[in-house]
Amino acid sequence: MREAPHDRKRASARDARGRRHATMSTMLSYRRLVVQYGAVLPALLAPVALVVACGASSFANEAGGEPGYDSGTGYDTGVNAPDTGSVTIDGSADSGVHLPTTALFVQGSPSLANVRLCWALDGVNATILPFPSDGAMPGSNYPGVPGGSVTPMDDASSLAGHALVLYAVDALNFARIEQGQVDQGQPPLTCDQIICGPGSSTAPCLRYDLDYWPLASIPAGSVLPGHDNVIAISGCTPNDPNATTALCGASWTLAGGNLHADVLQLAPSTAGAGAIAVQAAQLSPALASLEGDGGSAVVTFGAQDADGGVTPVATLRGEGDLYPPADVAVGGGLAVYGQLGFAVDVPGYDGGAGHLWMSLAEAQQLVDPTQDPTQFFGQARPYLLAVLGDPSQTHAFGPTVDDAGYSGAGLHVLVVAAPLPEAGAGDAASPTGDL
Repeated sequence: MREAPHDRKRASARDARGRRHATMSTMLSYRRLVVQYGAVLPALLAPVALVVACGASSFANEAGGEPGYDSGTGYDTGVNAPDTGSVTIDGSADSGVHLPTTALFVQGSPSLANVRLCWALDGVNATILPFPSDGAMPGSNYPGVPGGSVTPMDDASSLAGHALVLYAVDALNFARIEQGQVDQGQPPLTCDQIICGPGSSTAPCLRYDLDYWPLASIPAGSVLPGHDNVIAISGCTPNDPNATTALCGASWTLAGGNLHADVLQLAPSTAGAGAIAVQAAQLSPALASLEGDGGSAVVTFGAQDADGGVTPVATLRGEGDLYPPADVAVGGGLAVYGQLGFAVDVPGYDGGAGHLWMSLAEAQQLVDPTQDPTQFFGQARPYLLAVLGDPSQTHAFGPTVDDAGYSGAGLHVLVVAAPLPEAGAGDAASPTGDL
């Protein structure tokens, strides 16, 4: 099994944080091809494997309460949604218009590298292949949700309405196990076979807190049917020697950790010609810690050195905060994708750690460097603007970062469109579904 570049730098099995971004440096090795979009031909990028390799993704949300501020749980509680793959727009069974149920998984935990996901529904481990079950991450030959990046699920109907426990499985280790199954002519292993709980050591059970890690329980009704859901892994594992409450969130403890998932829904929105509709989400506990009590992170759009000529996008006040959509004008021509971008700033913080600017070209590179930017940013669907990473680490595309110098741990933004799922997409509940 070919390791991704950063996996080869792994110092030890316990050095989880050092290996959490096994593919990010590979993605950034293509920087010279995308920073200057005026000189980029999509055909040159075709051999590069996609980060988003396992289907389409999309989001939706119904904002409530104070605009842009979540209570901090990330869960839309109080909704006991039925387990259904779609809902009608007007509630009528014969309206003929249905909304899909999708999910976008974001791996933002500083303790974990590339992962695959299993889950229990209402206390029962699902009989599925660990998600994603096919495709490959950049710089590797095995599937996973890359550290610091995203993987979409085009049909999340099996998750809607259930109480969930997610399990993050070490993607590289499990890829080796799967290859062994293939070599021996054995069938693929499913989540109910490998997730056995603490103290279980009989094959094919994986090792608890070594090969897989449970995330905090997600209340029933958090993943909503007929919505485009965002499921963001955050927090840190127990006994992580690099973990702190500043990095992982105030709830982290050495004994118990605080791995969890923030579950959000994006609002349905579209922008006019030459613009995109973005919805910013604060998915960095370390940035929230930097903000301090009552602080905020301000997100704007424009040129890097624009003096006041920027578009306000969001004011984020804490982890899991999801701001209402904002339309930003991109215009036309390939050059604009290297000239315009998103800035993140923590007002009043003078250390520099709370500031980031990334062009649209750079943000695209962390998701899919192979696509024509006019197509990537030209979809008539909402875009998630995810703020991720540790502001005390080297920022993505910072002035001192060369092509291979960014590990993915530092502050960065992802901009991900929410396309409609493809017709006939595989069901995540199937052990052989094409995810």
